[in-house]
Amino acid sequence: MRTMNILRGKISELTTSGNMTLVGIDVDGTRMTAIMIGTPGKVSYLRMSGDVELLFNEAAVSIGKMIGGQMSLNNQLDCTIERLVTGEILTQVILSFRGEHLTSLITTMSARRLDLKAGDRVTAFIKTNEVMLKEPDEAGNGD
Repeated sequence: MRTMNILRGKISELTTSGNMTLVGIDVDGTRMTAIMIGTPGKVSYLRMSGDVELLFNEAAVSIGKMIGGQMSLNNQLDCTIERLVTGEILTQVILSFRGEHLTSLITTMSARRLDLKAGDRVTAFIKTNEVMLKEPDEAGNGD
């Protein structure tokens, strides 16, 4: 079973071209981005300072360790590894990002090459087009 990661944030930037909108979101002081098909005039929750939930699959989360230089990936989250669930082919990496739990699913070969272990500081990378947005429910629990 794949895990869907959920973070909450506030819209901080909206850039529209045609029927697409690049959305900048402040997630507890970290800037993230998502691309939406739709515009603020047609999607009710696309408004400045509006609350949104960011959803992304665990398979869309890449892990980096001791990363230097520049990258084209906008969504970079500084995390700590809480634990690893290692299988023969895939390893699930359970991360802590500012008190929130996230998961990444990478190959066991990559996990071994990076020498990942609990307590390691890593960067989680999520491509902008892999992030989905939704309006939070009234209870704020994401269900």
